Amino acid sequence: MLRNKLVYLIATVMFFILLAYLGIRTLEHEVLLRHYQTQTLAEAETARVAAGIENLLQQKASRLHAISDFIDPDDATALTALNDQDRDINAVFTLRKNQLLYPDERQPLSNEEREWVRQLTPLVNDPSLLTSHIPHAEQETPQAGWFITHETQEPLLLYWRQKGNLVIGFRLSYVQLMMDIVNSIQVSEAQDDPVVRVTENGRQLYQNKAAQLQQLTELDTRTLEYPLTTWQISVYGVKAPLYHVWLWGSALIILLLAVVALLGYSLWREYTRSARQARQQVDFVSQVSHELKTPLTNITLYAELLREGLDDEQTHEQRYLDVITQEGQRLSRLIQNILTFTRAPKTHLQTVDIPRLMAEITHIFTPAFHARGMVIEMTCPPDITLHTDRDAITQIVSNFLSNAEKYAALGKRVDINVQTLTDRVEIAVRDYGPGIAEKEMKMIFRPFYRVKSSITEGVSGTGIGLTIASQLAQRLHGEIRVTQENPGVRFTLTLPQG
Repeated sequence: MLRNKLVYLIATVMFFILLAYLGIRTLEHEVLLRHYQTQTLAEAETARVAAGIENLLQQKASRLHAISDFIDPDDATALTALNDQDRDINAVFTLRKNQLLYPDERQPLSNEEREWVRQLTPLVNDPSLLTSHIPHAEQETPQAGWFITHETQEPLLLYWRQKGNLVIGFRLSYVQLMMDIVNSIQVSEAQDDPVVRVTENGRQLYQNKAAQLQQLTELDTRTLEYPLTTWQISVYGVKAPLYHVWLWGSALIILLLAVVALLGYSLWREYTRSARQARQQVDFVSQVSHELKTPLTNITLYAELLREGLDDEQTHEQRYLDVITQEGQRLSRLIQNILTFTRAPKTHLQTVDIPRLMAEITHIFTPAFHARGMVIEMTCPPDITLHTDRDAITQIVSNFLSNAEKYAALGKRVDINVQTLTDRVEIAVRDYGPGIAEKEMKMIFRPFYRVKSSITEGVSGTGIGLTIASQLAQRLHGEIRVTQENPGVRFTLTLPQG
């Protein structure tokens, strides 16, 4: 019992540890999943805003490229008009090799135009600066693209295009670009949504709503591609406090452990109660059986004394005394088996004449069956012998007949049928009573189990008869089968031949 308690305790503790470990791992997974969702949403927001800005810049590049197709680079008047009328364009230049064609330094220039020429001087001296930032093979020269420099007070952002041996370029209005980008950003300003901030070298260009960034967490940041490499998009938000996940998750785990503990305790209580009850039943049967041995010994002794007082002419009395003596001896062996039914019963192998044994058993039970209005029909082929235990077979078949007498009296009939097969002998006892429910067929061999029905009410019994019969059959290398008949039930003892 102590060993069972120790095993149960170790198994319970291991199960608790496993359950707690799985619960903690589940909570960790939930916390990481929520962090991942927050991070993923922030990254998606920065990617969306960055794609919008880069798409707007691409639209302006396409527009300027189209303008360069239709304008005459040699028409200074058209170039000047474009500079004055297009809000996206601050200035225009044309360049052939290392010579600036427009603005023409040979013509009178305003202060603004002279400053524009001064800013273009590095490109005039080295036109390859326009393509230096663009990855390309030596034999392939880019034909258009962006160029930016931050050496001036306002960044110089150019879009240029190669047309033959001429380069035409447009200076993009940086202020207008920032205004267009700010107006194009579509970001929610709801209170619970994150804060989106666009900066250039730390200078704020856009923020979707007023907020104290010191109180928020930077969830993601992204730098735009060339030419806006000094621009950054940042997303700020409040990381959801996940202590409540741990709090409620831990409470749920503790509750689950408590339920499992309660269930385990209930199962242990039920197991110990059943074991204690079974032990009490065993002790009770052992005590009763032990008390029966003394009067049974006296009955056998006085039967022997009575036999000695009979003369040879009293044949009926002699036969009755033989039955009393034989049944007394069999009852003694039965009591011994009851006392030791939890252990393997002992067997005494000998050559047994099965037809004769069946006739003796039928003869013993006939008076009791007649008293209840029942008949026994026996069918047994002659000359069947087995090397087996006579008492064990007698006890098994007697148990079948005793159950039929107690529970199937309404059928008025019991059949004993013996048949030989190739490698076995089957002894079947079939009654014509109410039978046994299908769900209880396997349970009737359990110790102390009795079928609960109106047929068994008021009928005495310990519930160990079939248990002992099953043990005896196993010791004889046989088996007992129970099959439902219509009406009644059939108990079949199968024994090996040889």
